[in-house]
Amino acid sequence: MKDHILDFPAYQRLIHSCLRRWKLPEPYEDCLQESYLIYVRCVEKYDYKRSKFSTFFIQSLYRHFQTMNRRNHQNREAIHFFSIQQNPHGKDPLHEPLLLLDIHHFSSLTLIEQAVFERCYIGYTVNQISSLIGKSPSTILRARRQIRRKTADCLPT
Repeated sequence: MKDHILDFPAYQRLIHSCLRRWKLPEPYEDCLQESYLIYVRCVEKYDYKRSKFSTFFIQSLYRHFQTMNRRNHQNREAIHFFSIQQNPHGKDPLHEPLLLLDIHHFSSLTLIEQAVFERCYIGYTVNQISSLIGKSPSTILRARRQIRRKTADCLPT
């Protein structure tokens, strides 16, 4: 028997309850808007043979907020990482960490490219980076080319 899917407003009390249980900060307006987008996606993907809709929806919502929390934590770590770095290139220290964070965040670097990017900024050579992350020097050079290509739009001219 197919589970009846209620309209989104019927799930708002359940959403609020879950947001409080997950200890997300109030106000919940942004979370509710994101919840609605997840609701729409869940309605499209729902398979009544696997679970109740409310269970499927809440689990999808939990995974979304967990991923969002993980990304926010990574961004805070990146801000901390770039804020404690010395100024190796003699540029304006007030603008450089923010620029590097923007590049790191908006250029969609892979994990290897992020590791190479961070170590290049510190001043490591290709061979040092290669030994630190366990990749060949040619992989490091390839990653640097990809970083240059991906960050070309982020860098001021």
